[in-house]
Amino acid sequence: MSEYPKDMVLGVIACAGEFPRKVIDGAHRAGVRVVAAGMRGAVGPEIPGMSDAYKCFRVGSIEGPADFFVQEGVTHVMLTGQIKPSCIYTMWPDAMARKLLKTLDRRNAHTIFTTVCNFIESRGMKVLPSITFMEDQLPAAGHIAGPAPTAGQMDEARFGLGMAREIARLDIGQSIIVHGHQVLCVEAFKGTNECLHAGGHRPHGVTLCKVTKPGHDMRFDVPCIGTGTIRNAIKAHVNHIVFEAHRTILFQREEVARMCNEHGITLHAMDVPLPEQEGTDPGHILTDAAHAAAMAAEIKALGIGCCAVVCDGVVIAVDDADGPLKCIRRAAAYMKRLRLARLLNWLGRILLGRPGTPPVPMVLASTRPLTAEEERAARKAGIHVIPS
Repeated sequence: MSEYPKDMVLGVIACAGEFPRKVIDGAHRAGVRVVAAGMRGAVGPEIPGMSDAYKCFRVGSIEGPADFFVQEGVTHVMLTGQIKPSCIYTMWPDAMARKLLKTLDRRNAHTIFTTVCNFIESRGMKVLPSITFMEDQLPAAGHIAGPAPTAGQMDEARFGLGMAREIARLDIGQSIIVHGHQVLCVEAFKGTNECLHAGGHRPHGVTLCKVTKPGHDMRFDVPCIGTGTIRNAIKAHVNHIVFEAHRTILFQREEVARMCNEHGITLHAMDVPLPEQEGTDPGHILTDAAHAAAMAAEIKALGIGCCAVVCDGVVIAVDDADGPLKCIRRAAAYMKRLRLARLLNWLGRILLGRPGTPPVPMVLASTRPLTAEEERAARKAGIHVIPS
């Protein structure tokens, strides 16, 4: 979108990171008035001063920001920045959000944000792709920084991007770590940085691959690479990063290039062709047990591993080259700090007369029987194991 309506007023739902600032800068350069709704606990302190109008709302509020945008004459809206994945479990939705959430078979980032976008558009505002005003930060295919990729790295990248596309299709994540033609780690609930930590620290070079889902809704959850990604790659001894060209935002390009050149990290973008025969999208699976079983079967078919852990519609972790035991331990670590928060969230709603369902346990499905050690680790983590 290179030309903008003269009467455009942009509403920015601003969360964490550099994304909101970049969008607001781009909109102002295009002569567009910006109204920002900041998400409390996530939005950066600079956003109020950058906006022509600003108001803060709690995560989970949907009617308040929409009303604010309507009052300010907003015509177009963008969802920008990061919200912690844990917010799926700990947010306090307002009355409208609770009403909309009740219509969802499964609650995950895709279904929730799609519902948010549809509600905003029902109020007469158009939700723009998250890459709007960011066109100059979407690299085309080619080498960007660090050593030029070797023939072996290019082969590794092609394999990894294809596998990452399948993981994205399954709504598990957007990133994977590979070595040769082996998947070492799959991004899930905790995101790219945890994927780097878990998949890095190897005695050999490894590759981070990052893509979008086929048919991805570009109004939200667009993959990004910035200095934070590079810092974590350095810590994890990851020496090769490849991402999908034209559909991935590269922040702070000059600083990213400097860091890659200094630490010998190969960074490049590649076009990712769609497979000749697209796999079946699992869609909205009604129970965690069925969801976990379907994901375990899918990753087995891909040759990645044998088990998957799901909680309340979200894939928390899947098995990879490190085996089921590490998958179980990663899931336990991810959810440990959320246990109390989820319980307090539920009790608080009851006290306020807004009863909901109590927190559900994690569910694990495996395509092979677990060992005694794996069974013990799952029980210790409070994971319900579905008989294989």
